[in-house]
Formats: sequence, structure tokens, C-alpha cells
Amino acid sequence: MSAHFYHPKDDSLEEKTKAYQEAFKAWQNIEASFHFYDQEGWENCLGDKDELQSAMNITQNTLDKAISSFSREELMSLSDQKILSIDELQLLESEHQHNNKDIKESIIEDRKREMSESRGKSSTSRDRDMGMEK
Repeated sequence: MSAHFYHPKDDSLEEKTKAYQEAFKAWQNIEASFHFYDQEGWENCLGDKDELQSAMNITQNTLDKAISSFSREELMSLSDQKILSIDELQLLESEHQHNNKDIKESIIEDRKREMSESRGKSSTSRDRDMGMEK
């Protein structure tokens, strides 16, 4: 289980949206921290590289968890209601589409593997029935 700070009060769209916005702001802040890390004067304020990387991992886990909590219908509702900023909405939609694409590709690969295994079993049993076992 990955560390995160995504904890909406309930499963309502409003609370999930607030939690997502908090995660998005934290993500923007950690991105800025990495940007300023190498600039003089900031190295003592932001922590060392390992601390920043750990914070980035937790923030990314939180953002991923928040994004995956929204259904397609909720995304459409958020888009219609204009609750999120353009940047928040674009990231949410692009990541949600990417996750759906990964799921679809995974399912397709599973089906291909199952069909291949099934064909292999059919071929072996057919060869055995014909007395030509390999």
C-alpha cells in the first residue's frame, strides 16, 4: 500500500473534488520545489533530494488516488459545472483517459493470452486424439 493523503470526508462529488484540489495544489508545490531546488538560496529551505523525492512520491500517489476516485459521469458533471480550474480539469481528464486506456489494453492483452493458451490446448488435444502427440 502506498502512502497518500487523499481523505475526502465522504464519497460525494463535492468532497472528492475538494480532496482532488488539495492534491493538485500539493502536486504543483512539489513540482515548484524541484524546479527551485538547484537554485542558490533554496537548497536549505526545501530539504535534500531524497526528502523531495519522498514528498513527490506521496503527492503523486495522492493525486493518482484522487483521479481514480471519479467516475466518467462525475468528470462530465465537473466539466459542465466549471468547478475546477482549467489546469485541474485537464490533468484530471487526461489522467483518467490514460488510466482507462491502460485498463482496456490490459484486458485486451489478457484476452489475447487466454486465446493463445486455449488454442495451444486445443492443438495439443487434437494432436493427441490423432495419435500425433508432440
